[in-house]
Parts: sequence; C-alpha cells; structure tokens
Amino acid sequence: MRKLLIKEIAEQLQIPSKELVEGGAIAYLERELRLAERDIADLRDRYGVLSPEQLEQLITTGRVYSHPAWEDLIVWENTLHHMDKLNELLGRMQTRVA
Repeated sequence: MRKLLIKEIAEQLQIPSKELVEGGAIAYLERELRLAERDIADLRDRYGVLSPEQLEQLITTGRVYSHPAWEDLIVWENTLHHMDKLNELLGRMQTRVA
C-alpha cells in the first residue's frame, strides 16, 4: 500500500520514486537535528551555560540544585550523541544523493 502511494506521489511530482524516498529521509534527518538543537538550546537557556561541561561544573560546585540538573546533563549528553549519529547518517545520505 505504501509503495503504491510513494509511486503515486512520485508520479504526481514527476520525480523518480528513489529520489522521493531519499529526499524524504534527508528531510527527516534534518528535522530530527533541528529538534535536538532546540532541546539543547533550551538547556543552555535554562542553566545559562554553553556546554555540558559547564553545567556539570555548576552542579559539582553547588551553584545549581543537583536535581533535576543531573538528569538534564544526561539528556544533554545523550542528545549530543544522538546528533552525532544523525549527522553521520545525513552525511552518508547526502553523499549517496550527490
């Protein structure tokens, strides 16, 4: 069913199905990166820091409450790791498409 819909969309847009799917994958990865960047920007604003290391320093010196800051630090580090994966996949996709 989905293959038929993809084929129909590709025909309507007059582009190859492969180009539609690859373009969709790239758009998805870019969207996920934007969302992750927004999450990190929220953490930066919340704690007034630019990096996870700075947040950790605030926690260890007692300048912010450890809870929920430790959890936010873990989220920040996991989000950076996720962004690395997304960027790697995006790079591979863009290389294939180019």
